[in-house]
Amino acid sequence: MLAPQTDEAYRRLRRLILSLELRPAEPLVERRLEELLAVSRTPIRAAIQQLSREGLVQRTGRVYTVAPIDLAELEEAFEFRNWLETHAVHTAAARRPKTRELKDLLASVDADLDPEVELEKATDFHLALAKLTGNRFVVASLAQVLGRIYRARYLEITRPQGANQAHMDHAALIELVQQGKGEEAAAFMLKHLERSREALLESLEGTRLGSILLGTHS
Repeated sequence: MLAPQTDEAYRRLRRLILSLELRPAEPLVERRLEELLAVSRTPIRAAIQQLSREGLVQRTGRVYTVAPIDLAELEEAFEFRNWLETHAVHTAAARRPKTRELKDLLASVDADLDPEVELEKATDFHLALAKLTGNRFVVASLAQVLGRIYRARYLEITRPQGANQAHMDHAALIELVQQGKGEEAAAFMLKHLERSREALLESLEGTRLGSILLGTHS
């Protein structure tokens, strides 16, 4: 758990990166960040370390910069999610969880206009689904990979109809899990993840925003 000042610096710095106010390859100069965030260097350094673990910041020598999106890492992450989440939803459905066990899932499907809140809810949904397996390592593994591709998922959730499609898919998955239809739930999860992957790659490739995020914009 981050200290209050560090958490504030982390959240504000992350939002600046996600909104592209701080662009890929831009140096993170501590003096400038002190003025921008109105906090001291210690929480800024801790926030940068956290963002580095999430793949939003990279270090070259002694300089930290905003990291571009790594397409190879993104592909690996989706491949891993396909393996992990199809198994997780199949296992969850086999357990036939009761309604009270689904409260975290149900709470995560409410719409919100703030894209960052939307993304947090989408993350909560996938982690709550993983928790239904009863396996803490499944949850920890999924949390790690979702954190690594957070910025790319932010782009996907902000595309036209992106959030609406996610809400519909999540509602359908909940219904399949409640009905104990493991095979159908796994197949639908795979379809959901593939649709997300294709939409994201389409957003990244051939658009100005995508070229900025990939670090190829001149």
